[in-house]
Amino acid sequence: MDLDDVLPRPEHVTRQARWIAAGPEAVWDALHAVRLSQLPVTLVLGVARFLPVVLSGRGIGQLHDRPFLDALPVPLLGAEAPSSVVFGGPLQAWRLDGGDDGPALDAPAFRRFTQRGWVKAAIDFRLTACGGGTELSSETRVMSTDEVTRRRFDRYWRLIRPGSSAVRWEVLTAVELKATGRLP
Repeated sequence: MDLDDVLPRPEHVTRQARWIAAGPEAVWDALHAVRLSQLPVTLVLGVARFLPVVLSGRGIGQLHDRPFLDALPVPLLGAEAPSSVVFGGPLQAWRLDGGDDGPALDAPAFRRFTQRGWVKAAIDFRLTACGGGTELSSETRVMSTDEVTRRRFDRYWRLIRPGSSAVRWEVLTAVELKATGRLP
């Protein structure tokens, strides 16, 4: 499965990639082992973004240390070890309180989802053997389900896109450090 299978025509896309001097299996294990406590930029940006949610009483149970992949705001849609993992789901991220919980959808239902008032967000991590190591890439795609939501999300995206990209770069760096034995 890849992002084209679940969100083929996004309105917003970011992509980051890094070559790591380790095989795909080691990078896969490291990707799944990186914890929030090993990602200081991610923690600071996450606290800033979700403070209103926590103050409202929602999300308090989400404040414990856990693997980064378990903390993504959308569920796992598919994984093919050791080459790819794809997450996706509907969000109302632009809302200060985090919005309503989206419906739980499998990959085909997510692709077909069109209910107004949501954005469809998909994130992947792809591992490709390359040059005696592994290229680890991450792509984030977002598409709105209607024009009003698109305008709202566009304003939000302009604000958070740099932080979203910084989080992905930090994750790729932490995976590299863990896969090459420089991060416990």
